[in-house]
Amino acid sequence: MENQAILELKNISKSFSGVTVLKNITMSLNKGEVRGLVGENGAGKSTLNKIICGVYKNDTGSVSFKGKLLPKGNPIAVKEAKIFMIPQDLGLMENLSVMQNVLLGREFTKFGFINLKKSRDLCKKILDDIEIKLDLDAIVSDLTIDQRQFVAIARVLSANADLIIMDEPSSTLSKSEVKNLLNIIKNLKKKNITIIYVSHKIDEIFEIADSITILKDGNLIDTVSVENITKDEVINKMVGRQLSNVFPQKKGNKHTEQIMSLTEVNVKGHLNDINFDINKGEILGIGGLVGMGQSSLLNTIFGILKVSSGSISFKNKPLNNIKPSNSIKKGVYYISSDRSNEMLFMCRSVKENISIATLKDYRKFFSINTILENKIIDKKIKEFNIALFNREQESRFLSGGNQQKTVLARWLIHKPEIFLLDEPTQGIDVGTKQDIYNTLRNLANEGMAIVVVLSDMIELLGLCDRVLVMYEGSISKIFSSQEATEEKIMLAASGK
Repeated sequence: MENQAILELKNISKSFSGVTVLKNITMSLNKGEVRGLVGENGAGKSTLNKIICGVYKNDTGSVSFKGKLLPKGNPIAVKEAKIFMIPQDLGLMENLSVMQNVLLGREFTKFGFINLKKSRDLCKKILDDIEIKLDLDAIVSDLTIDQRQFVAIARVLSANADLIIMDEPSSTLSKSEVKNLLNIIKNLKKKNITIIYVSHKIDEIFEIADSITILKDGNLIDTVSVENITKDEVINKMVGRQLSNVFPQKKGNKHTEQIMSLTEVNVKGHLNDINFDINKGEILGIGGLVGMGQSSLLNTIFGILKVSSGSISFKNKPLNNIKPSNSIKKGVYYISSDRSNEMLFMCRSVKENISIATLKDYRKFFSINTILENKIIDKKIKEFNIALFNREQESRFLSGGNQQKTVLARWLIHKPEIFLLDEPTQGIDVGTKQDIYNTLRNLANEGMAIVVVLSDMIELLGLCDRVLVMYEGSISKIFSSQEATEEKIMLAASGK
């Protein structure tokens, strides 16, 4: 890392609809530096990065790169300056090959034709330089999640990126995939490429970053070397409170009544010989390596996937014709891991997203009783501490944590008997995670059955009363909270 500022932000402020989301942000990065950018959901991280990339115009202040002032709100000029952002969705062309994605628009051409040999040689060199091994002809849709990340990184390197902003790059990766990603970032650092690494995973930040910038409520709280701060201090500065007891206390399940049972359940291409019970008042964690059938299990219980053989009973009665509409009528609710595409109407208001499941409760003759609707929605917004301008704000403008709280508020207007959640804390800051842990534990204490897919080992051990581990579509092991250890879960996740 060179002790020379390559990026300088001075007095950056930004407001939306009169609400200030960034307040006089001043910071700089040196060439070759890896800067961790942390803060709770809604702290201003995404807005700051979009200002750097020219997606948003800053209201005040300036952004300079390599000593030159960047024009406001001009993403083309920013890319020409060799600044690139890799978004969470990666923005890849999934039906094209690795090489086509890496070199898209930058292929070697002659007389309007692509020189395949030169293009392949360039693509291979880019990958080799950062020690990535990929089949250049592989179709991106066939790659693993971490391999797609590598393609996205190689693509910006083909444009000779000097500054790369990575937005939650590890949020959907397994432990081994995260390790691969961090190794790639270390290789980028050796090439003197400057990186802004946005993540809620503090351990990752401390492994790869030289320094950390902490945002809270649109303010820059601190920028500090990782050598001069502890992980606990970072978290305290982020959330403004100590999180010594991250997980709520397990009081023991007073409700031992079985509410659902799966017997010899098979789903063609997804699940094999599934046998387990769900009990009232417990949090049952579903763990395992990514893609081992955890999501398929929830989809089967909810009725998205059709049972090929076997049976599912609810309150000791066999279920026939299992489908989502019937599940909801019985009090079985589901939140998928893809909240933006499957759980929310992103261009509709928070109010509409919460009330959509209970509109019949607000009927008044042939219209909606909006006074009653607004009263209940405002109560839920306050109860779940959803940070927003007002109830009419579009959901796409909420942070990830507040989007998740909106989904929770929608379903918990009802009182589900069984609540199915797939990675409910993915891509969410530590403070909001703790709010969700407390919500789930309180619901379980009231007698609700919670079934939750979690890829985070610490969450499985800290939150759950039992842990069911999946391996290749089958149940590998089921542990009580007293039996479960990290080593046992990892062995079960590998089929042992």
